[in-house]
Amino acid sequence: MIRLPNWVGDVIMAFPALQVIKQNGIALQLLGKPWVNDLFAATDMPLITLEKKFWQTTKKIAKLADVDKLLLLTNSFSSALMGRLAGKTQIGYKTDGRQWLLTTGIAKSPIQHEVEYFWNLARFASECWFPQISWPKQIPDKIILPLSQTSKTTAKQALQRANITKPFWVLCPFAHGTGKDGKPKIWPHWRELAQQLGQRPLVVCPGKNEEHLCAALPSEVTVLSGLNLSEYAAILALAEQVLANDSGPMHLAAAVGANTLGIFGVSDPQRVRPWGADFIGSGEGWPSLAQVLTHLSI
Repeated sequence: MIRLPNWVGDVIMAFPALQVIKQNGIALQLLGKPWVNDLFAATDMPLITLEKKFWQTTKKIAKLADVDKLLLLTNSFSSALMGRLAGKTQIGYKTDGRQWLLTTGIAKSPIQHEVEYFWNLARFASECWFPQISWPKQIPDKIILPLSQTSKTTAKQALQRANITKPFWVLCPFAHGTGKDGKPKIWPHWRELAQQLGQRPLVVCPGKNEEHLCAALPSEVTVLSGLNLSEYAAILALAEQVLANDSGPMHLAAAVGANTLGIFGVSDPQRVRPWGADFIGSGEGWPSLAQVLTHLSI
């Protein structure tokens, strides 16, 4: 069993490691948030959903007698405690003071990309539990997340209803969580950027509780609400260009092959840049509007 991270971007960055395990014929059972079912709808990776209460999930996985191994892709103390109380043999990083809860733990390496972070942990676990696995020497240059035909069809229908035709651009101006010094991971020039992009059809796909934030964008931007993750991913895959904060949608866009530009200012792109895609900025400050436009050759 693999305990997935809690954030969309992290789950996507763990996907290359999950693929290797699955491709080697190891029975894969995921443990994570309910939205993973939709995100991985085309992957044939079964999911046990986390319950809202700690003890409910602990009891659920404790009852799985045929699952005795737990790989923790999370860093929290609570996730390791859950596995320990459920009686599982577990491997994870020695973080959050949880070393004594792990059957086998490894130390975090110096700064590395999160894709490498998850990849190296999964490789270590496979060497311990499944030494017959031939683990690839190199991580793929790109993440390739498959999409279901249903999601692709729904995405095309949503674009047709909004009279959006290619080429169109998608803006991802929202971001949850914070970066350096607790600052929001939201580039401050989204409205001005949208105004500068001229006559290009622009689309934004707000998530739950994000619709009201679209009011800060020019009225010409088309808002497609009510999409689930896989449908959003299919929209991104059809876009000519995706511009995004350091966020789940940034990683989602890169994983479906979209031409993606991640914009950084308070988080480290060396650790969380869109894998296989482009970025601008650093953890030391935001790029200006002019710099982004120049990067886009506008």
